[in-house]
Amino acid sequence: MKDRKNAVLAAIDDNWRQFRNSLDKLVSEDMSKPGVLGDQSVTDIVGHITSWEWELVTSLDRGAIEPVGNVDQFNEREKERKSETEPRKIVEDMDQVHRSLRDQLAKAPSAYFEPFDPFRELIDSSTVLHYQEHGSEIRIWAAKNSHSPSNP
Repeated sequence: MKDRKNAVLAAIDDNWRQFRNSLDKLVSEDMSKPGVLGDQSVTDIVGHITSWEWELVTSLDRGAIEPVGNVDQFNEREKERKSETEPRKIVEDMDQVHRSLRDQLAKAPSAYFEPFDPFRELIDSSTVLHYQEHGSEIRIWAAKNSHSPSNP
């Protein structure tokens, strides 16, 4: 079981690096532009990922998963709550929550990383799958819209 946990943690770390790298070439001006996914900006997507990572952190901390209810309403509520936050602060919050998540995952029981465990489903959907989905959306959008020096 320990090997599975280590494999999942390695996949999280690898996919996190790829997601994080998708942000590195963006300038602040790019972060707030809508259109990455519908009317969402990069900042909105970063806040979205952070919200779901925080849900996972709190679930791991209490050792129980509490459903968020309507996922679309949860996402909209979180987007609205973070709507006035500066891009730099959104990224700082994301990095801080991700560190907390890694700490909680390191302490989590190995059983949480087994296939079909409810925690495993939440771990996958809040980390690797989320990073892949939204990282690729950001990279595609940035290739067409970024004002960074490497993208004239």
